[in-house]
Amino acid sequence: MNIIGILGGIGPESTVEYYRQIIYGYKKNTGSENYPHLFINSINMTEMLGFVAKNDFETLTGYLVKEIRKLEAAGADCVAIASNTPHVVIDEIRKKIAVPIISIVDETCKYANDRKLKRLLLTGTLYTMKNNFYKKSLAQYNIECIVPGDYEKTAIQSIIFPDLENGIINEKDKQLFKEICGKIIKENNIDGIILGCTELPLMIKENDFDIAVLDTMDIHIKSILREMND
Repeated sequence: MNIIGILGGIGPESTVEYYRQIIYGYKKNTGSENYPHLFINSINMTEMLGFVAKNDFETLTGYLVKEIRKLEAAGADCVAIASNTPHVVIDEIRKKIAVPIISIVDETCKYANDRKLKRLLLTGTLYTMKNNFYKKSLAQYNIECIVPGDYEKTAIQSIIFPDLENGIINEKDKQLFKEICGKIIKENNIDGIILGCTELPLMIKENDFDIAVLDTMDIHIKSILREMND
């Protein structure tokens, strides 16, 4: 069994879901009563997002590399960052660490390609929607990435922070999210929506839209479980 290191706390609510689903997913997949061996390094989300907000990607990279190396030193065979936003610097991180990274972005794009999706709406934190790391990765599969306009980006950010990041699900926020996305989906002939923040699946479920809903946390966790069993 490969030992997984999780870089978590970004945010804490979804990290709890990663831990819970990996534990019970492993037991289900193996058909045993054994529990997997894994490491979690829970970092300071506020500090990390401060670097992103200032576009200080060099400091962000150094900060994340330092924390991932702690997982390496603990004995992790591979690492997963339990958040979409830090993947803005994933290429630079990979150059500086020894163990492989199971990328939530790469796995989501593979998932979309396997399902022959062609036009995806990207939602997530303001920083994920503003930067082009999803767009670049999807382009490798000839999948078009549509992002909300500036007003909609700000509205989605306010839905995620602070309530959803703290595990608070507000029905009014959910309806607003559905209205914003529904309009974009209709106007752009979208065939799938990326929940590109690992807290969004706490609020939005598969049956909330009539198109494919890509739960990046679920996709990522299933990829981690496959890696554990290799």
